[in-house]
Amino acid sequence: MYKLKPWQSGTTLLLAFSINASTFTPIVKQDPAYAQRTLPAEITGRITAGTLIPVKYQAAQRIIVAADEPGPIPLTLIVTRNVVTSQPTLLIPSGTQIVGELVTMQEIGSAQFVAKQLVLSDGKRIPISASSRIITKTQEISNSPRLGRIIGNAALGTGAAAALAAVSGNPAISTGQVVLNSGFGSSSELLGRFRNQETVRLLSIEPDKDLTLTLNSDLILRRSAS
Repeated sequence: MYKLKPWQSGTTLLLAFSINASTFTPIVKQDPAYAQRTLPAEITGRITAGTLIPVKYQAAQRIIVAADEPGPIPLTLIVTRNVVTSQPTLLIPSGTQIVGELVTMQEIGSAQFVAKQLVLSDGKRIPISASSRIITKTQEISNSPRLGRIIGNAALGTGAAAALAAVSGNPAISTGQVVLNSGFGSSSELLGRFRNQETVRLLSIEPDKDLTLTLNSDLILRRSAS
C-alpha cells in the first residue's frame, strides 16, 4: 500500500490534478495551512515529464569528485518539498528518498546525478527517470594550509580522495570525511594517476543547488487498496 505521511512545514510543491492518470501542472506555493487528503484506491496520479523535484544530500554540504572517478557513485538524495495536488493530495512527501548514481564524464569534465528509484514511506520502490543538470564547476586544489577548510564537511569520491592524498602527500587526508565508493581500481592505482602533481582540478557539487532533479518521463503513482 502506498502510505502517505503527515504534512511538513516549509515550501510545498502543488500540482493541478485530475483523476485516472491525467496530467499535472506544477505550481509552487508557500506553506498555507493545508488539510491532508488521501488518494482513493482507484486513482492513478501522473506527474508529468519536466517537473522539477528539489533535493538535498544529508551526509555532507558539498560533494567533491574527480572527473575520472573509477565508476558511478551510488547516492541517496532526499526530497525537500512536498509534491501535492491543488486539492490538496500528498503525492511525494518531503523527506522521501531518491536512490540513484552520480556519474562522472571525463571527456567533458562533468558530473550528473541519475535517479533510479523513489523510495516510499512503506519501503516500496518505484522506478523513476530523472536527472540533475550536467555539473562542470571545478575547484583547483593544492597542498596549502587551506586544504583542510576546502574539504571540510565534504563527501569525497574515491578518485577525489586519491587525488587529495597524492597532492598533499598524506594518505590519511580523507580520514574523517565521507568517502563515496565508486568501485573499481586499487588505492595504489588511483594514487598513481595523480602522482607528482602539485595541483588537481576536481568537480565541486553543492547538492541543494546543483542536484535539483528534472523528470525525464512521466512518473505514475498508484495507491492500491489495503
